[in-house]
Amino acid sequence: MRYVIILVTILAGTVPAGDTDIEVGGNATVKIREQHIFPTPVFYARPVGELAFGSVVEITGEQGDWFSIEAGNGIEGWVHTTALTGAVLSEGSQGTDDSDMIMLAGRGFNSDVEGSYASGKDLPWDEVDDIENITVEPEDLETFLVEGLLIGDLIPRGGR
Repeated sequence: MRYVIILVTILAGTVPAGDTDIEVGGNATVKIREQHIFPTPVFYARPVGELAFGSVVEITGEQGDWFSIEAGNGIEGWVHTTALTGAVLSEGSQGTDDSDMIMLAGRGFNSDVEGSYASGKDLPWDEVDDIENITVEPEDLETFLVEGLLIGDLIPRGGR
């Protein structure tokens, strides 16, 4: 489990920052499969809600690499910039699966570029699926960060 957390932590550092066209007072779209809404702008907080891929949220504030948001169901909280794109589909979009359009816009390329990238390559999609299915509980992430001396202990524990 530690190796998975280390790998996820390293990979998170290589993810490009979120789209710069996201502005307070505007809307943004979730560009990853599922995204937790956190009560504070830290990954190890206990989530207060979850957003599905393609969900549109209202941006109500900004702090560093985090945006405070209000979801359509009224839940408020914080989402990291890497989970959002400023690309929001108009109500009149037609012809292409909306989720595909959001994903491609969030990544900055179109379906032709994506097709040419994958063409002729024996890519390990089963391994990608396995990685996408990894989940880490907030408590486990906090333990990893505390034991790795990356943060101080935020939750008092017996015997520490």
